[in-house]
Amino acid sequence: MTWRAVHPIVRLRQTFFAGRKVMLPIPKDARVLEVGGGDSPSPRSDVLVDFALEPRERWGGRIERDDRPLVLARGEALPFRDKSFDYVIAFHVLEHSEHPEVFLSELQRVASAGYIETPSFWSERVLPYTVHRLEVAAIDDGGGPMLMIRKKPAAVCDPLLERAFKAKMNEGALATISPEAWVTRFHWKDRIRYTVVNPEVESVWPLEPASHDDFNPRTRVRRILVAGAATVFALRRRLRGTSKI
Repeated sequence: MTWRAVHPIVRLRQTFFAGRKVMLPIPKDARVLEVGGGDSPSPRSDVLVDFALEPRERWGGRIERDDRPLVLARGEALPFRDKSFDYVIAFHVLEHSEHPEVFLSELQRVASAGYIETPSFWSERVLPYTVHRLEVAAIDDGGGPMLMIRKKPAAVCDPLLERAFKAKMNEGALATISPEAWVTRFHWKDRIRYTVVNPEVESVWPLEPASHDDFNPRTRVRRILVAGAATVFALRRRLRGTSKI
């Protein structure tokens, strides 16, 4: 299914929004870990974690190595000492976890603060990915920001809803939706407040095949901007040096 071409103004808004991964509120001298960065990690990250070099459960190509350490591990079992990092980025990776409680506990254990992003609750409902096991929302319950996590009982919760939404997308009826609406963004410090509303559910099903290594879902402009930012931060790392773990 092919969606209509995006209006240039809308595309520009999406491109600016894509820069959020570079503009996170990270202190200049902070030591930064990224979990599940895949083939497009944040240029600001100092140490990278992924569970495989191949794109087994994500869109994008094979991971290309750069000057940063890359550790192969699961987010639920991070091989680092407590509070080894000042900041941890988990960008579109929590929704893949079968055990979100363990995943979030590990983020809190190894870092003092961080940023978590997932597809928004509603976008996962209307455009589900079979490799995503969770629906995630961020709310303020009066005690501060909190993640509300729902385990998906099946890869596609409502096939009719998905089909109807895609039809509207093809018509261009939803083209002007703010990019912010498609994602759940969550900043935390010291503690991640969250709840899993249905912990009894086991989100387990056969996964779709991996994407081809030459596939890249990002626009050319986004790739150029990310490459430019990556070069700047690589130079910064060389100047200040990266201490060993």
